[in-house]
Amino acid sequence: MLHSSGETSAQLRAQKELLQHLHDLLENSEDLCGIADADYRYIWANRAYREHYGLTDGELVGRSLPEILGADYFEQTVKPYLDRCLGGETVRYETERTTTDGQRRRLRVNYYPLGPGLDRKQRAGAVITDVTDLRTAENELQRQAHLIEMAGQIARVGGWSVYLDDGRIAWSPVVAEIHGMPAGYAPPIEEGINFYAPESRDRIRTLFNDCIERGLPYDEELAIIDTEGQRNWVRALGEPLFDAEGRIVGAQGAFQDLTRHRERERQLHQFRHIIEQSPAAVAVTDLEGQIEYVNPAFERVSGYSRDELLGQTPARIQSGNTPDEVYRDLWGTITAGETWTGEIQNRRKDGTLFWEQDVISPLKDEQGRVINYVAIKQDITSLKKAEEQLRRLAFEDALTGLLSRSGFERALQERIDGEHWHPAGILVITDIAALRDINESYGYEAGDWLLKEFGQRLKGQAGDHGLAGRIGGDEFVVFLPEPREPPELELGELHDALTAPFAMHGAEFEVAIRIGFTRMGTRRRTAEDLLHEAELAQFRNHAEVSQLWSAFTPELLEETQQRIDLTRDLREALKEDQLELHFQPKVDLASGQLVSCEALLRWNHPERGLLPPDLFISLAEQSQQITAVGDWALAQACRHLREWRDAGLEPVRVAVNVSLTQFEVGNFARRVQSILEVSGVAPEELALEVTEGVFIGQSPALLQQIRVLHEMGVRLSLDDFGTGYSSLLYIKEYPFDEIKIDQGFVFHLLDEPFHRHIVETVVTLARAMDAEVIAEGIESAQVAEALLEMACPFGQGYYYSMPLEAEDFRWLLEQRGRLPLGSTHPPST
Repeated sequence: MLHSSGETSAQLRAQKELLQHLHDLLENSEDLCGIADADYRYIWANRAYREHYGLTDGELVGRSLPEILGADYFEQTVKPYLDRCLGGETVRYETERTTTDGQRRRLRVNYYPLGPGLDRKQRAGAVITDVTDLRTAENELQRQAHLIEMAGQIARVGGWSVYLDDGRIAWSPVVAEIHGMPAGYAPPIEEGINFYAPESRDRIRTLFNDCIERGLPYDEELAIIDTEGQRNWVRALGEPLFDAEGRIVGAQGAFQDLTRHRERERQLHQFRHIIEQSPAAVAVTDLEGQIEYVNPAFERVSGYSRDELLGQTPARIQSGNTPDEVYRDLWGTITAGETWTGEIQNRRKDGTLFWEQDVISPLKDEQGRVINYVAIKQDITSLKKAEEQLRRLAFEDALTGLLSRSGFERALQERIDGEHWHPAGILVITDIAALRDINESYGYEAGDWLLKEFGQRLKGQAGDHGLAGRIGGDEFVVFLPEPREPPELELGELHDALTAPFAMHGAEFEVAIRIGFTRMGTRRRTAEDLLHEAELAQFRNHAEVSQLWSAFTPELLEETQQRIDLTRDLREALKEDQLELHFQPKVDLASGQLVSCEALLRWNHPERGLLPPDLFISLAEQSQQITAVGDWALAQACRHLREWRDAGLEPVRVAVNVSLTQFEVGNFARRVQSILEVSGVAPEELALEVTEGVFIGQSPALLQQIRVLHEMGVRLSLDDFGTGYSSLLYIKEYPFDEIKIDQGFVFHLLDEPFHRHIVETVVTLARAMDAEVIAEGIESAQVAEALLEMACPFGQGYYYSMPLEAEDFRWLLEQRGRLPLGSTHPPST
């Protein structure tokens, strides 16, 4: 249908009016708007664009974009996007530009393709919006959200919400973490309630229902159980959510983990209880030293009440006797942030003095700043008095009033340190022999009286310039700074004075003493070294019973060191398998036939070679190693017996020497039985040789062990008979199967009638006891013949064989010939 000219004019006017509106809209827009052609020249720009660059419409239209925007910026940023737009693509990007006043602005650029104009060239329209403030606000919101999230993590606080239409709870990451669930977990309402501990479940259900039904908010502390089964305390807050009409559509709230807070409260309560109940006095002051807190123990110790002390300083209880430098050190230490420890004397409210052991420490806040000082005080008044008493007792012997060992050593060292060295002086150590017998015969009161009298005599000998002390039970020491020359004269007078008869209750008795001494000389030593030298000399005098005294010599020190070294090496000997057994045959004197043997211990020392037992057995006894050594010898002897039998040989009984110490340790018979069982050796194949020392240490327990061994079938031999303490009564009680005549009597058998009589007596005694007799130390055929004449049937010695190594003795078992080897006839009878 054709339109009338009137209608066309109206349409044109409407279009023109619309275009004017669009022009006004763009012209007045705050955004920068412009149109460019395909030659990158401005066709049109609105007021905001022109003002942005400070140009009029006539100055802008027709000019190139690189000229206005800058060539580098145009080429690097604008042109790539503009070309895409001129190609028909809508393009959006953000960029930053610096305004004429130097401000950096963030711009959002939108390019729109507009199609060709009358010149048939493509055009592009641009709308540029300044989004600087928007981006700043967005960044601030993100920062605030991050801070809130951080705060929530630190404070263990998170949020939650639930809408009733779907019934699922939305948890923040912190809330999910508190429950032990992954972030983003959204449980149903009932499942969320089931996380609460049984005792809290009904309560939270009531609170939540009141919230969503009646609009009541809640805020309570309740217990939950997380997925790990751990019980945690939480603060649960909730409030209703309303829609536009005021209807409740859900709930929201917060969740805070109070577990650590509760634990700190519990610990704080516990700590407060401990401090209140502590027997140690505790005080807290401010930085100026004013008291802010004292516990009940502080009140008890000081005699002041808490009200009398608060606001005061510790000067309230100071005694005035503690040196000022102590307090200066105290304040200098704690103000430097360190702990001070020391002793202070204070005064109670009633005026009495008391001592305290104080530990004063700075108390710091979470930023490390000192906010208080805490003092923990222990009343040590009784300890101080006890220390004083102990100090006196430590340096003075309570019974005799003489110096104790430590007191004597200290007094002598003070003289040495004070340049009072006396080259002519002597240090003497003496002890009373057989004090035990006096105690048993006359009673311990008599023994104590003797010690006191002996001490007074010694003090008299020391005089005003010497020192006297009691350093052990029956051991005394005296320092004589200027003895007569030679010192033997002084020692003789000392000996006579100390051993003169003692009179007590009308009766007199004498004592024997042993003396060791060392000369001061010109070489300076410590008091400890001097005492050690005198003790070594006295130890030597114990062995040299014929001498009244013994002097220290450097050789004594060397011998002692050798004993120490050998004792140390002995500990390694067992570990390193350095011990070995040699076997000496015992023979029938009539036939020369091998009947048994004695296992003799040897130490194959890596440096000193093969050592006999007399060089180390006493060391083993003194160092408590004899049990291990003795058990090893027993086990080794039994092992050889078993090996010989397993090899098809006919072994003989093996005798092993046993120390009295092995019995005293206890359970010796049980240990022997265990060794026999492990090795598979019969008891009758083993003999134990015991010296006469068994009678010195005789006791019911010892006798019982020996009887148990005898009942087991182990043969018992009394070794070295006649050289020690023998008693016919004891011999009768002990079930010995064999008596060995000591080699000392055998050796002189032919040239000393006394020894011959001893041997005859022992043979007769053995026959009366129904025991066999064997002689040791036979070194000639003549001695063997004489023993046979006296009816001694068995013997051993170098005439028959020296002790043999295990392999050599095994060869002897294989041969089963007569001894000595090479003999064809037994000794004549």
